[in-house]
Amino acid sequence: MAYNKFEHFQLERKLANELRATTAEQRKTMYGKVYNVLFSTFPELAHNLDSTEEDRIGWQLKLAQRLYDKDKIFMEIGAGDCILSKALAPHFRKIVAYEVAETIPFIEGRPDNLELKIFNGVDMHEAPGSVDIIYSNQVFEHLHIDDTVPLLKDYHSFLTPNGKLVIITPHRLTGPHDISRDFTKEAEGFHMKEYNYKEMKDLLEANGFTKVKGYIGYSKWGYFPVNMSFLIFLEKTCNRVSFLKKRMKTSSMAFNLFGMKIIATKK
Repeated sequence: MAYNKFEHFQLERKLANELRATTAEQRKTMYGKVYNVLFSTFPELAHNLDSTEEDRIGWQLKLAQRLYDKDKIFMEIGAGDCILSKALAPHFRKIVAYEVAETIPFIEGRPDNLELKIFNGVDMHEAPGSVDIIYSNQVFEHLHIDDTVPLLKDYHSFLTPNGKLVIITPHRLTGPHDISRDFTKEAEGFHMKEYNYKEMKDLLEANGFTKVKGYIGYSKWGYFPVNMSFLIFLEKTCNRVSFLKKRMKTSSMAFNLFGMKIIATKK
């Protein structure tokens, strides 16, 4: 059956509403269920077949390269087909890749130092202080809002002293960024909540992280850190000026500036 975006939207919205209505205990099985249903119904979504490998991970490697260390352990949350984890494997002692959707076909050629773990979206079993870097790209917005704090506490526990947490998540002002974008003004699909810089900074600092920095730049040049206070000032200004707020949803510059790339350090 040919891919149909509106049918995708209808299915994802239905599954997302089911996920929003769950209890914490129910979500231990529900995360895997909804994503498996979506990817088995529309298998072309799993590998982003309309994107090249460079499109998918080139910019991520530019951001991650500042963290390369062959003595360190890198953990990716929401690894998908593990294309990024595979590319990072030569640069770290070990890669641990977590994914909820077991129906996603793993990319060919798994390196020996890459361990794939299928989990329920909530429960991860890592020893305290055993991971140097935790990397979460396009995952935080998919979390039920009641799961964000418990998971941040888990991440903090898993990290070594001065370990790094990398969170990449879309900015609410340029959204919605899920399948809803072509059909509604707010996220109604698998994005449970889209955040802004202030919300992310407050969440991270409240859960034991410090030195919270936003990174901006361009995939061909790389990324550099920016003080979060400046980024928070920018988002407040754009949110207050109506023509800027409207322009942000179609501006590639706004997408680059407000596509949140945050690195925080464990206290």
